Amino acid sequence: MRRLPLFFLLVLPLLFTAAYAQPLPTATLEGRVVDRDRQPIPGASVFLAQTQRGTITDRDGRYQLTRVPLGAHRLVASSAGFETGTEDLVLRREGETKTVNFRLRGLELGEVVVEADRDEKWQRQYERFERRFLGETANAEQTEILNPFVVDFEERLGMLKASAREPLVIENRALGYRIRYSLTAFEAEPNRNFFTGEPLFEEMEPEDGIQRAQWEANRRKAYLGSPRHLLRSLVASVATEQTGDTHRADEEGFSLFIIPNQGMGGGSPFGNPMGGRRGGAERMEIAPTDVVEATRREGEYKLSYVGIMEVVYRNEPEAPGFLEREWARERRDLRAVQTSQFRFPIAQDRALLDRFGRELDPRSITLSGYMAYERFAEDLPREYGLAESGLPGAEEAARLYAEQRLEGRPETSAPSPGTPSPGAPPAPTAEIDAAEEEVDEGSPDEAGRESASKKDSADTEKAERGKGDTRP
Repeated sequence: MRRLPLFFLLVLPLLFTAAYAQPLPTATLEGRVVDRDRQPIPGASVFLAQTQRGTITDRDGRYQLTRVPLGAHRLVASSAGFETGTEDLVLRREGETKTVNFRLRGLELGEVVVEADRDEKWQRQYERFERRFLGETANAEQTEILNPFVVDFEERLGMLKASAREPLVIENRALGYRIRYSLTAFEAEPNRNFFTGEPLFEEMEPEDGIQRAQWEANRRKAYLGSPRHLLRSLVASVATEQTGDTHRADEEGFSLFIIPNQGMGGGSPFGNPMGGRRGGAERMEIAPTDVVEATRREGEYKLSYVGIMEVVYRNEPEAPGFLEREWARERRDLRAVQTSQFRFPIAQDRALLDRFGRELDPRSITLSGYMAYERFAEDLPREYGLAESGLPGAEEAARLYAEQRLEGRPETSAPSPGTPSPGAPPAPTAEIDAAEEEVDEGSPDEAGRESASKKDSADTEKAERGKGDTRP
């Protein structure tokens, strides 16, 4: 047998390591923010939604965000007195400079409404909105919308629609974030709920080390078992095949199952993709590589299956409030695992994910079960937990997201409580579905403690007596 020179044997592992640890591919975003008359808007906030990263336009309305990791992003531009502008992007070419210009429309002066003048009907509608948007968890109880008076409602035939004249200013005192949330769509029905918007996170200053430690513990708990945690672990199971780490999702505490489609019928985007119920269908355990595969595009992955993917998170039990949620009060004992279901919208059989597990189309997955119970009060910046995800380039991406933060509170024309707030609601641009429907789970402790999985934001469930409502 031919022997390789010793120096070659020593260098080969180093070459492999260098190839595997290539620098993270990035791109640059730049452009201008102008008004309808094409006049520059200086001091406008331009940021990557769901992150803390952004910048401010200069006197000519220009901005630049450098070293943005390739993948799916939503870019947001906002300024006091103007409607918020958004642009969904998928950055695919390393080193490219992508120009994204915004032309914002000024808010029209509308009817002046003072908080004290809100009637009982508005109060009832707001309570329903707050419950559906923030959720019903312990964290939701410590989360407050500081400017509720900017929210208006339209209610018809059981559907509640909400719009906001100004970005919502939200303080999450359980996780330690102040969020500026541009609400773009919200609808709540008796058996479903969906909302979407563009959040910009800013870390609050803790009172002391004890509060800092509590915030970190709460953030950790909110992240573990979340949709983002799951999708990252699924992609990592495929992206790191060359290192042999194909069981990442299992190591992170997730068990996956497929419930085949059952029955025929008209179908519903919030239930079985074929419109039926599970019935006596066999529940099959699967591996991440059974449902996730790399596409021909570098750094993109496809999540695909037929039926319903049930996800069980084994490392955390259900919270007591889960059995008392608005839409489905269940008469049973709390389970030691959290069970959720992933569906695709009707006429769709897949979702595309970027290198860090983010959906290229935020409407491509519908959640139900436990992940839909945890809504915006559990939300975290996109960079949270990224460095420890095991994904190639994740540590560098986490550093880049912290590199150009939009420091300080972005300008907003939202008045303090009790003062007038003019304006008109922005037009909806995108949606996150939330609907919940009962699925016959069996005993979670039997099949290896079944699967559970948002958030963001979607929820569908049918209770024992009638339907209820719900968050990616």
